[in-house]
Amino acid sequence: MDTLLFSERSLWTMLHGVVLGGGSLMALAASLFSLCSMRAVATSGAAADQQARHLATLLVLTAVLLWLALLVGTYITFPPYRAAPPEGLTDLSAYPRALIRANPATAWLHSFAMETKEHVPWIAAMLATAVAAVCLRYRSQVLSDRPLNGMATAVVTICLLLVAYAGVLGVFVNKVAPLE
Repeated sequence: MDTLLFSERSLWTMLHGVVLGGGSLMALAASLFSLCSMRAVATSGAAADQQARHLATLLVLTAVLLWLALLVGTYITFPPYRAAPPEGLTDLSAYPRALIRANPATAWLHSFAMETKEHVPWIAAMLATAVAAVCLRYRSQVLSDRPLNGMATAVVTICLLLVAYAGVLGVFVNKVAPLE
């Protein structure tokens, strides 16, 4: 019997969760660190302009990674998760939602975790895009203006928490009912 080490579905799931989701988490952490550390040494002149350009580039990259993770998750990995099994099928391993809902001990993963995962990442991607737009528009002011920097830092922190939350829920769901 020939079996593949990785199926197409599992590769898409790994791309979505590990590469794009993990990359988003790392980019958000780097953005948060940059916002905090550059604020402390913000000066004027060419050095501050260069730091502001790097920060804006990092925030744009972060938003792009979040949108890619969101779109791959929504349009490529989520439809196979929601696929309905044929009537009378007893082996639900190819139908993750049905498998999760069939067991009362794991039903919460669908009713809470997946329902939350359908919405929270959209909020994070929109907020990250807003911060990136502000940083592109106001470049060095984001580093020198305390209220503006505080707003950007708070929004990036919220994005980091939302993405980490969605990632943890995704790990739980994939542990119980992986897309194979």
